[in-house]
Amino acid sequence: MDISIGKYEFVLVITPFGFFEYWTGICNTSPFDEMNQRSQSIAPGSDGLLFLPYMAGERSPIWDSRAKGVWYGLDFSKTRAHLIRACMEGVGYSLRHNLEVAKRAGAKVDKLYAMGGSANSLVWTQIKSDITGYEIDVPSSDKATVLGAALLAGVGAGVYSGFEEAVNKTVSITRTHTPNPDNASCYNNGYKRYLALYEHLKPMEKMQQ
Repeated sequence: MDISIGKYEFVLVITPFGFFEYWTGICNTSPFDEMNQRSQSIAPGSDGLLFLPYMAGERSPIWDSRAKGVWYGLDFSKTRAHLIRACMEGVGYSLRHNLEVAKRAGAKVDKLYAMGGSANSLVWTQIKSDITGYEIDVPSSDKATVLGAALLAGVGAGVYSGFEEAVNKTVSITRTHTPNPDNASCYNNGYKRYLALYEHLKPMEKMQQ
């Protein structure tokens, strides 16, 4: 999005990315190593297993502090790898949900950019691309907050003439993920089930003590 004087930033905030720390504590291993190695052995759609990534409630787009994380579709055939891939896909569905809300509000989305922890996972980033249907560029720096603050300071101090120059001189793309059309049908169906699952479980929140 273009962040310039006289313009606004359309911000959608989701909370599931604390899952990294959560999974590290369970597995006692590097989350990316564990996730990448195991998730690749499972087909898109995780054999019907769904994950709602509301581990700390959720902000946009549902704004529900009482929402809970859920695995749905567990049976004896499901392995740790299924759980991991379902979690990756659940975050991807959450991203798609936010994008659809943004588009309904009038936002124009042409391409996505991934930075930070989860962007270091090639598998996860590809899953997000497949689920959303958007191309995803991954910049060389994964320190989005620090880099952004430095660029703002550079523009303010006159080091750069404007934000466009600051970005052009400091940001480079290391890889691009393109949606795999072979996975579109599977993920479209999974997304519908993801939305329905939350709506069906929402009445349960009122029963929580």
